[in-house]
Amino acid sequence: MQKVTIIGASGFVGSNLTKFLLSLGYDVYSPSRDELMELNGDLGVVIYSVGYGVCDSLINKAKVIDANITQFVSLLSRCTFSRLIYFSSTRVYLGLNDSASHNSFKVEIEDCRKLFNLSKLVAEELCLSLDNAIIVRPSNIYGTALKSPLFLPSIVRNAIKKSHIDMYVTPSYEKDYISVEDVCMLIEKLISTKKLKNKIYNLASGENTTSKSISDVIEAETGAEVLWHDVKNEDYFPVTDIYNIVSEFDFKPKSVLADLKKMIIDFKFAHKEGMF
Repeated sequence: MQKVTIIGASGFVGSNLTKFLLSLGYDVYSPSRDELMELNGDLGVVIYSVGYGVCDSLINKAKVIDANITQFVSLLSRCTFSRLIYFSSTRVYLGLNDSASHNSFKVEIEDCRKLFNLSKLVAEELCLSLDNAIIVRPSNIYGTALKSPLFLPSIVRNAIKKSHIDMYVTPSYEKDYISVEDVCMLIEKLISTKKLKNKIYNLASGENTTSKSISDVIEAETGAEVLWHDVKNEDYFPVTDIYNIVSEFDFKPKSVLADLKKMIIDFKFAHKEGMF
């Protein structure tokens, strides 16, 4: 079976990808962080999902550059691959009117996490110069990650543990969410399809969900009180264009609101078992 090297296999997405591809019989190599600088030779299909995330970009900017660019460039100089899949982000569409992959991007000066966007776009430019590299821009990936600091697991965890959730966004704030299961399925399609039609793929549901819709589900399923806090400035994200994955792979996304109910059940069980 085809060899796949996952850079960033210890992360939420990488670990789920590893399990999924192994279940399909792929020969998966998951090097640790300590092994990254020693990699060389043919790595088969490379999935580069390592990197400091949006939240981390506020803490250590040097590590954002190192993970998103420096380590990536080093890998390109030492290794060969049959196909490279680089994980970028739909966050590069921040403040734009639409999410067409050929957009001219802009830097939001007031965005305190703009370094994350800039580093991803630099790495994307490198990928565009390679014939066998493609770029994926996932939206907000969700799943049952019990200790994750990301938005959905954090508020579900607080609803169960503290019987209230703090919402530091307005009720009308909206963004796109995609299931980690959908991401794994789509990545496998990008690995196994011999001739791809595009260089850039948005991995998303294709519709935005408001924070009010999410809080309503959590309130109904847990009885938690929702506390809305004043917000001065709020990010704006256009609806994500998913034409490429729909037309090529007949993609039908899962519903974040339906999956949220299942996630709450999983979190309740985990809390009862003392897992968080």
